[in-house]
Amino acid sequence: MKHSEIAAVADFSEIRYAQCWEDADVLLRALQVKRGDHCLSIASAGDNSLALVAAGAAKVIAVDLNPAQIACLELRIAAYRCLEHRELLQLLGQIPSQQRMHLYRRCRPELPHLARQFWDARRPLVEQGIARVGKFERYLDGFRRYLLPLIHGKRTIARLFELKNVGERREFYQREWNNRRWRVLCKWFFSHAVLGRLGRDPGFTTHADEPVWQNLQRRIPAALVDQDPGNNPYLQWILTGRFQSRLPYALRAENFAAIRNNLDALELRCASLEQVVAELPDDTLDACNLSDVFEYLSLPAYQGLLHELIRAGAPGCRLVYWNLVVERRCPAVLRPYLRELGEAAQRLHQQDKAFFYRDLIIEEVTR
Repeated sequence: MKHSEIAAVADFSEIRYAQCWEDADVLLRALQVKRGDHCLSIASAGDNSLALVAAGAAKVIAVDLNPAQIACLELRIAAYRCLEHRELLQLLGQIPSQQRMHLYRRCRPELPHLARQFWDARRPLVEQGIARVGKFERYLDGFRRYLLPLIHGKRTIARLFELKNVGERREFYQREWNNRRWRVLCKWFFSHAVLGRLGRDPGFTTHADEPVWQNLQRRIPAALVDQDPGNNPYLQWILTGRFQSRLPYALRAENFAAIRNNLDALELRCASLEQVVAELPDDTLDACNLSDVFEYLSLPAYQGLLHELIRAGAPGCRLVYWNLVVERRCPAVLRPYLRELGEAAQRLHQQDKAFFYRDLIIEEVTR
């Protein structure tokens, strides 16, 4: 079995992410998935792997080392098969509902045995809404419930989503939003120590080269000023606890049928990314959604995995990944085989509604 470096330093016994926190609209534009493509995707909670399904991929290998994350995706697959769009949103927790256990029971026959055991033992999580119950979502819920009210009231938060003019948003941000309490309390809450204890895992910041809050200070004005907050589902969820006026790609009504009709393209693997890639034949992949997985790895481990992805990728295969607090991009030794699409990445990063990542990387296999 191929060794996984992150497995040795992080705990994979719970749901870490109950939804995906990378912008699927940006992901799809970056990968340029075509019908018939074979894709590799970090599973996480499943939303972005399902976005690749909606794009018409012939195969999407969804990989996660954490069996809880695979169970999240398996329940979503069952929900797309068994429920209607509004019912799916109820099960996820986007729409208030007293019927979530009933909806789960309708999905349950479609679940594989292990996923059925997993969710049967966690019925209180189902009742809360399955997109609300990850460690990271609870961390953000704590920010919204306990810290944000000390900084801004409901009227100020509502005003943020009402402003449609960039000039008005800039003035509002400078005059009302970016006050001392915002800077001081957020610097504490989004520190490595608090994020590691409450939101992610301390092992995920082992290789960090800057504080999380330092990156957020640079990126927040893009989300609150340059982009329209009313069109940003991730910002809406962080500040209000639900998607107010915009849904992520996989949850939009117009994409529901495309996902349902192509679910057989999904192949789920509960294994390390290193193991799955090592087992793939040469020239297998056309697109890779790699989330921010590389920043969990040491530089030698990152380079080794990147080398294997180049081998498994067909010429023209695109790799897309994000950096949060660790610098990861193609090392010089691999540049003869992998071309960085810097201009495209920079342009798309400016549109990225998942505003907390400091870099978007797009690379293309050239061998």
